[in-house]
Amino acid sequence: MRLLLGVVPVLFAFSIQAQMAHGGAPVGWGTPGGHGMAPPAVLLSPLDRAQLLAQDADSGAASFRYGVQRSVTANVVAQGQWTATDDDRRVCRLMIESPGAVMLSVQFTVFDLAPEARVYLYDRHRQRYLGGFTEQNERPDGTLATAVLPGDAVLIELVEPDSAHGPSQLEVGSITHGFRDVFDFGGQGLLRDYDPGFQSAPCNINVACPEAAGWEEQIRSVAMFLRPDGNGCTGSLVNSTAQPGQPYFYFANHCLVPATIGQWVFYFNYVSPGCVGTVGNTSQTVTGGVLRAAYYYDDFALLELLDDPPPAYGVFYAGWDRSGAVPQSSTMVHHPNYDVKKISLNDDPCTSYQDANGINLWRSEWDQGVTQAVSSGAPLFDQNKRVVGHMTEGTYSCTDPAQNWAGAAKFSASWDGASASTRLRDWLDPANSTVVLDGFDPLGTPPGALPVRLKVHLQGPYNSVSMNMNGTLRANGLVPLTEPYTALGYPHVGGGGGESCTQAVLNVTGAASVVDWVVLELRDKNDPGQVLATRSALLLRNGAVVGVDGSSDPTFQVAADDYYIAVRHRNHLGIMTQNPQPLGATAVLRDLTDGSVPLYGGASAAVNVNGIRLMPAGDATRNGQVKYAGTANDRDPVLTRIGGTVPTATASGYHPEDLNMDGTVKYSGGFNDRDVVLQAVGGTTPTGVRNAQLP
Repeated sequence: MRLLLGVVPVLFAFSIQAQMAHGGAPVGWGTPGGHGMAPPAVLLSPLDRAQLLAQDADSGAASFRYGVQRSVTANVVAQGQWTATDDDRRVCRLMIESPGAVMLSVQFTVFDLAPEARVYLYDRHRQRYLGGFTEQNERPDGTLATAVLPGDAVLIELVEPDSAHGPSQLEVGSITHGFRDVFDFGGQGLLRDYDPGFQSAPCNINVACPEAAGWEEQIRSVAMFLRPDGNGCTGSLVNSTAQPGQPYFYFANHCLVPATIGQWVFYFNYVSPGCVGTVGNTSQTVTGGVLRAAYYYDDFALLELLDDPPPAYGVFYAGWDRSGAVPQSSTMVHHPNYDVKKISLNDDPCTSYQDANGINLWRSEWDQGVTQAVSSGAPLFDQNKRVVGHMTEGTYSCTDPAQNWAGAAKFSASWDGASASTRLRDWLDPANSTVVLDGFDPLGTPPGALPVRLKVHLQGPYNSVSMNMNGTLRANGLVPLTEPYTALGYPHVGGGGGESCTQAVLNVTGAASVVDWVVLELRDKNDPGQVLATRSALLLRNGAVVGVDGSSDPTFQVAADDYYIAVRHRNHLGIMTQNPQPLGATAVLRDLTDGSVPLYGGASAAVNVNGIRLMPAGDATRNGQVKYAGTANDRDPVLTRIGGTVPTATASGYHPEDLNMDGTVKYSGGFNDRDVVLQAVGGTTPTGVRNAQLP
């Protein structure tokens, strides 16, 4: 509902990167006692929840608070408790408590992380977490605001590699104390000692109900945003002619508080999965953007998010109609009182009117559903499913249908204005030549080819003097033209397998010549055990991993996102990045040899030779384990390959038992492959075992 506060300047440059999590999990998440000792806490004074609710009872007022912002001064790095992990990381934890809250969010005034550092936030009972957040989440002014977590306490966890390049800086300036359980955390069993959450009027209709059939795309364009002052509204992504899918977000000017725009959190797909229900997904969030245009007397505002909502969100960019034609029927998708997404429908033509402030509006008399506070800014769609306005005012009653109406400020009235900062056309149609524009669905656009640029070294052929690998297999004509892993039984997924190169590629000599084939794996950023896509690629003597042309980066047909990156070889133990890595259209080198990118499992994941990390050799059985003695060891296959009886015999060829990769399998004598196994398990204790550090 509209709250008119006065004319404000409308072109601001408040901005922030998306709050999208970059994967991973808090240390020890999902394990008993994984968090260790209780961390130190910053304790705020209690707030009386009953009193706050009474002060903000739903009376149809323009604003409907879910919480209050409270000032906090907390230096996480200085005040937190530091511990070390067994995989070469260090962890700092600090708790912030605000008694009486049912949910909390955090506003960091300093958010400056070291490379590969990550921040997680979770509730005191370790039931739900946010993050990991990385240096990519830092906004230009060095801050970050988060979504809400259930309960009256939030734990902040900073995780850094031991080799962090420079200290992280992490300071809290305020928190939002939620006194209204708008996400029904209580109903989900995530709260202790609190009553269930607050829902909207019972005559509202969930978007999962049959009444919403046919509006699925438009529903995906709508999001709710929460401000740190404890208020929020609804709005929608809208399409543009110059660049379909540019993340413009259309909402009501009376919801605008420019000073905090960088701390707004937008919740996409907060919907109930069923027609009856008040609980939805609250994990798909984006934070902040740039205000492009707004005008008090049209009650509109247009924000541009600095990052596109990721493909996993499945958002839709709504079409629009700026003709001013009377909608013959109308539909509104909204979040009344912070509830899961609802739909309201009017079967009759809208009527046109002006309010006391001269704002031009469409009036819809609802035949199904209603609108309430926090529905403000929600898009009004016409019979062609295009935006023609947004929610500005109205009333509701579940018992008196005459009270169920809403006034939507006209989209057409906001098209023109005195300048780009007070009108829509410069942003949504710079040529000003389009009257009606259909929506845009990114789900219908196949993902582009994402390049992966890596540097790795194999221990078997590594030469510590030249600091390159030998290329004896290629020089002897033993490297096959087609990748060997499919034939060995490796289960390629996501389009990988069957890659072939040409003889011309294998004829190249020098440091950029081929050593052997390897396999690259992209793994789920939230589940490192799940392989999403694979590619066979060529490994060069200088450590570069390249495509089948011998020079370009290998590519994957996946959506731009964060992924754990793993590398496998047919007789070496595989390695993987300790953290998910962001992949986009532009390749960024991940050097897995020099320590700049931490490895999953820490120092035990690789062999260190003069500061260079090598993939451990010796896995002749390809079972992810190197053993010199006992059952299923890797020494016996070497003997078997040369005949099984004469230890001085040799076998030439492209064999997995050729652990030093010189083209000859040897059990005894100089440069034999048996010693490679012994060295891999420590060199002195034959009963030792070395395991690949892969989940």
